[in-house]
Amino acid sequence: MLSTRRLLRIRLFFEGALVGIFTGIIVAALRFLLDEADIYRPIIFAHVDSFGKIFPAIGVMILIAAILSAAIKFDSQVAGSGIPQLKGILQGRTQMIKPLRLLAVKFFATVAAIGAGMSLGRAGISVQFGAAVGNFFTRIIYRDNAQHEAVEGNFLLTAGAGAGLAAIFNAPLAGVIFCIEELRKRFSQEILIAAVTASVIASFVVKMVFGVRPVFETITASPLHLPTVTTIPTLEMATTLSAAPVKFFVLFMLLGILCGIFGAMFSKSLLGALDVYDRLKIFGTRRFAIPLLLAIPIGVELPEILGCGNVLVDELLITHNALTLLLILLAGKIFYTLICFGTNAPGGLFLPVLTIGALIGNVFARTGNSLHIFTADWTTLFIIFGMAAFFAAVVKAPITGSILILELTGQFSHLVGLIVVSGAAFMISDLCGGEPIFSALLKRSKDNTH
Repeated sequence: MLSTRRLLRIRLFFEGALVGIFTGIIVAALRFLLDEADIYRPIIFAHVDSFGKIFPAIGVMILIAAILSAAIKFDSQVAGSGIPQLKGILQGRTQMIKPLRLLAVKFFATVAAIGAGMSLGRAGISVQFGAAVGNFFTRIIYRDNAQHEAVEGNFLLTAGAGAGLAAIFNAPLAGVIFCIEELRKRFSQEILIAAVTASVIASFVVKMVFGVRPVFETITASPLHLPTVTTIPTLEMATTLSAAPVKFFVLFMLLGILCGIFGAMFSKSLLGALDVYDRLKIFGTRRFAIPLLLAIPIGVELPEILGCGNVLVDELLITHNALTLLLILLAGKIFYTLICFGTNAPGGLFLPVLTIGALIGNVFARTGNSLHIFTADWTTLFIIFGMAAFFAAVVKAPITGSILILELTGQFSHLVGLIVVSGAAFMISDLCGGEPIFSALLKRSKDNTH
């Protein structure tokens, strides 16, 4: 006869598969709508080219602000990225009241907010959606067994969260690592079985809809889209003490330090943005109207910084922008992300963080090019490494960030470089007082309830 633990693992395998299927379907629908918004948003803003056409745009933005305000009043868990709330649930501090209601309301609120141009991400939302799916099936399967619901419910909640991340990025391994590194902070075979099953199947469902097309399409246009780069420094090369690998490892360290400093400042600024809105007592429709109305002039003059940022990353990978423009895009993306995130609108941080990291890496590369330290062939590599480093500095999940980039690029020969740059960013961010952003947001929400 099978032992109790083996039966648990078998159940978790099939339950994880069920969670993965439905999470994949929901995330695929979310991604489709937001991809369509990325296509049509610039076209719409391009037509706001006269004074008379501004008034209808203002009316639409105020209407969306009212919808977001009403959605959050209807269900408070609609606010924010959802990952801090999920961490609170796993720590037993709160619970998910009505998962289906949360899924429905937050789905349309997220499409409205990001579709209108708010600089927020969709990965955190996908993580929460997957967790809601896991919670929903736990209640159905174990509605008459409170003990199993308590134990296996957390496994399915975690597995669903990983499936959400895996589905939005087509990165199943990153979804599994995220469950262990960021959500649970520990390893168990039960978590692994449920998370692997759910993540792989959710990613497969999304691939059935979109093919192998990733969120950042240009990254895998060719295996990495690194023109003429034939030699990437590895640990074995570094031991030879040849000049090129040593130089590039020093550059990776410098990029990591730069991202670590910026990451710590950005994390503190995100918390500060939330505090500013609260101190000024800007609530309700007015709170969301600020970034939405600001999206109109930004959409007319600098539409690249609107939305999640995946389109901007694709442009960076194929366009040789001037350093001045890159600095403007970097400052604009940071500034507008802070304004949007401070409202606590439904939307995550992963994609904006990756986009800002890509901009930092591009600025670093352009500076190195202008100083003749290295050739332009290395620009794409520094963009990608900047994404991993800034992610490590803000989210404080360097393994998840590195694995995510490896899956997106398909180039595991970059592992050593990613470890160097992510480790340096993580360490410097920690020395600068940067907290893991989702833990800091959870702590802030706890403090505000007392």
